Amino acid sequence: MIRFNLLSALFIFLHPALSCQEPPPGDEVYRLDVPARAGGGEGPLDWVFEKVDSARDDWSVERASDQLKVPLDKLSAWLVTGKPDIEELEKLLAGGFRSAGLVPKTWKETAGGAGDWRSWRSSSAGKPESSTPRGLGRQLVELSALCGKVSKASFKVFRAREAPGGKDALLADSLLELDGTGKDGSFLQVRTVWTMEWSHGQGFRSINRIDIERVRSPTRAFTDATLDCLGADPAFRAQLSRGVGYWRTRIDASSGMDVYGHQGVSVGDYDGDGWLDFYVPQPAGLPNRLYRNLGNGRFADVAEAAGVDILDVTSGTLFVDLDNDGDSDLVAVTSTEALLFENDGKGRFSRVESSGLEVASRESASTLGCAAADVDLDGDLDLYVFSYVFWAGAGSKLQSTYPYPYHDANNGAPNFLFRNEGKLRFREVTGPSGMGVNNRRFSLGASWCDYDADGDPDLYVANDFGRNNLYRNEGGGRFKDVAEELGVDDVGNGMSVTWEDVDNDGLMDLYVGNMWSSAGGRIAGQPRFEQERLREIYRRMSRGNSLFRNLGDGRFEDVSLRSGTFFGRWSWSGQFLDVEGDGLEDLYVVNGFISNANKDDL
Repeated sequence: MIRFNLLSALFIFLHPALSCQEPPPGDEVYRLDVPARAGGGEGPLDWVFEKVDSARDDWSVERASDQLKVPLDKLSAWLVTGKPDIEELEKLLAGGFRSAGLVPKTWKETAGGAGDWRSWRSSSAGKPESSTPRGLGRQLVELSALCGKVSKASFKVFRAREAPGGKDALLADSLLELDGTGKDGSFLQVRTVWTMEWSHGQGFRSINRIDIERVRSPTRAFTDATLDCLGADPAFRAQLSRGVGYWRTRIDASSGMDVYGHQGVSVGDYDGDGWLDFYVPQPAGLPNRLYRNLGNGRFADVAEAAGVDILDVTSGTLFVDLDNDGDSDLVAVTSTEALLFENDGKGRFSRVESSGLEVASRESASTLGCAAADVDLDGDLDLYVFSYVFWAGAGSKLQSTYPYPYHDANNGAPNFLFRNEGKLRFREVTGPSGMGVNNRRFSLGASWCDYDADGDPDLYVANDFGRNNLYRNEGGGRFKDVAEELGVDDVGNGMSVTWEDVDNDGLMDLYVGNMWSSAGGRIAGQPRFEQERLREIYRRMSRGNSLFRNLGDGRFEDVSLRSGTFFGRWSWSGQFLDVEGDGLEDLYVVNGFISNANKDDL
């Protein structure tokens, strides 16, 4: 499942040569407003603000981390201008401040590719030395110069513990990212990790560099072609271009519209003209859109004419030929059931009633998505439909099922395996197939792949709040969950899964999208997590995405950290693609969360 709006990325891949120059005339920018804090418990949301006030709880490290934001914001501002105020900088440093070189003297080129883009890395931190404010200021200027004209410099403290000298003293590791442009118009980026010792009463005692990487690209790798592709389409201009913040204040809450925006894009040639079309669900209360490729770099919405302008909450869709007639049918997974639409081969769809997929609705499972494969090798595609919670009703503000325990929840809604019986009829075989084992885990993604190269498809399921599943196909319609046995249960907040041979050894490797959480990384390492086992589990849950290399003997190796693929911020999904055409698979990761101008949000 792909969350958030992937339209721009989709258009880029379909038409990389197109570009857009200006926004639609008359369009406005809409933003979710954050109610102001009334104070004194008088405002309707004051109780919420109190929950995120670090001064009101016992996490001294979080309180100190919040205090550390103030001096880090000053350093950020100086990195953007490239002109630190030495007198103000001196006020931020403790007596005896020491620092290793923040900018290395030598670099090692690590990658280079099409378009003459290059990346360099240095892990040599240099020898610690006594540093004056002027010496540190000079290092900040050198660091800023690596990015030319800096447009952004941001810190994110992702690991922290109490330092000697008081409860407001920290040993902290922070990610620092800088973006900028060179005089020649090239695009520059620096990502470095600092380890710092800091005291609220004294200032920085030390700042040292753990790692640093810089990247240069002479041009933009991609161009946003959204308006060229869709700018003339009335549905796009009236609805999709507005954003969920606009519609949340204009559509009745009973429609079930949430704040997560568009939750799935399916690509396929539904009308058989040789051009890829795409289907995008809108938030509940707005009709889903089917965009037909006109063959000239433009798309037109034909959802109503095609009979697929669904108004229900639709979180997963799939173009797939389920009746073996040579055209793509459409599965649209809503919160209450999986809807099946038969393609008549002429670009018109009709709803298939009583297909057998309605079993999920009888179980009250709130279904999220699906994945298709011929699991029994009988020549037609079977369907796996996954779920998250139990349906609580349209517009409900209540979570129907709370995950427990958080790190290993097994009280979610069940998933379903449907065997294709032919003529668009399906039989639910979850229990008999063995997929009823570990089947209550808040699933958010599933992907088929013959990982063991034995000729039949296996299934990996990514689950929120704990462990994932790898159902190995045992043949004869039977499956066994071997995720824990093979070390790929990947305890975390599973958002998505994708397979690819990343090292070109002929074996399919596994990539799982999770969440990289700076707050989780800070808190999970604290002594208050008295049980070492739980501390390690929660540190793992905040670590980020996972890449497992297939060793070819039925085993996998976790290469997430050494490959660098663990870092994808608040990830939703990933996709491998060979951007440069060099035969090596690159990785595109979709990330983000509900945000606003206030830095106190997530």
